[in-house]
Amino acid sequence: MARRSSRKVLESPRPDSGHLVKPERLQAVLEAVRDAGERGLTKAALAQRLGGTALRTVDRAIALLEEQGARFGKARSGRPALIHFTLEKAPEWDSKITPHARMALEVALMALEGTATELWFDQLEGLRALADSHLSSRDRDLFRALQAHVCVRGGADDQQALDTRMLTQVLLALGHPEGPRELELGYQAASGRTTTRTVVPFTLTHDVFSGGAFLLAWDPAKQEPRHFRLARILEAKALSRRGLVPDKGPLEQARDYQIGGWFSPDPPFRIRVRVGGTHWPRALQDAPPALPQVEVAKDKAGAVLLSFRATDLQGPTRIILQFGADAEVLEPRALRTHLAATLKAMAARYR
Repeated sequence: MARRSSRKVLESPRPDSGHLVKPERLQAVLEAVRDAGERGLTKAALAQRLGGTALRTVDRAIALLEEQGARFGKARSGRPALIHFTLEKAPEWDSKITPHARMALEVALMALEGTATELWFDQLEGLRALADSHLSSRDRDLFRALQAHVCVRGGADDQQALDTRMLTQVLLALGHPEGPRELELGYQAASGRTTTRTVVPFTLTHDVFSGGAFLLAWDPAKQEPRHFRLARILEAKALSRRGLVPDKGPLEQARDYQIGGWFSPDPPFRIRVRVGGTHWPRALQDAPPALPQVEVAKDKAGAVLLSFRATDLQGPTRIILQFGADAEVLEPRALRTHLAATLKAMAARYR
């Protein structure tokens, strides 16, 4: 049952009976100033946008809009110096979304599409606060409605909160304007063993299958790329030394072909899987999974051929098992053998 709101019902644009400013003209003024963005519009430009109306009509429209809750920026610029109007806040009846609201929506969509986890949401609080300070009441109502009707599932939530100081040091080392700096890490492995090492950061990676964010870095001691789960980095310190990587090729391959955090220095290999069933073929065609060089093509009897590349068997195994008996690996043979052994071990647990 819908909850009754105690707020006053928002009114549509009100004409000024004393000055004959019509609602359509008020809306036109708002849209013209909004579309002008930070550049703003002069009074003469506004009059021209309104079809050559009188300047006094523009004055009346601006004054009436301000009475109804709008707020305009009025900065002088140019030669001769003229007032340029910008829209800082629209009245509550305005049905349009401000540029700041559109920006915040884009950021929210990127976060939802790129991570599907709550891990990064906490890191966006500062941006949320900044965007919220520029939103009109109408925009805030839109966000509240979206928040109540958006649900994200399919990833995994990193239950360990990220240390802001640690993350700051990682970003300082990674984003140095003269190239990445060396980074000293205190790291706890999945086994619980804690080590200290110095690495050269390369990129942050995250996909739905990994269930968390990782730092991909070059380990000079082992001369190989390594993945470090951000939530397991106990402490980090950006050093002054520039990070040296003998060959970025292995790092780029690890970044491009990792699946769920798994990668190997071996050359990428092509995986082909026939997927049937009632729902999987259409679901894969509608939304192909974000896998390296993925392709989905129709096959006989309503099935599809799912093709992608990887460098390690563990990542593809995790993905293919979700299809159950509806999937058959066609190649490579090594993955067929690996899956057969995995399924045999699984079946033994249910005897």
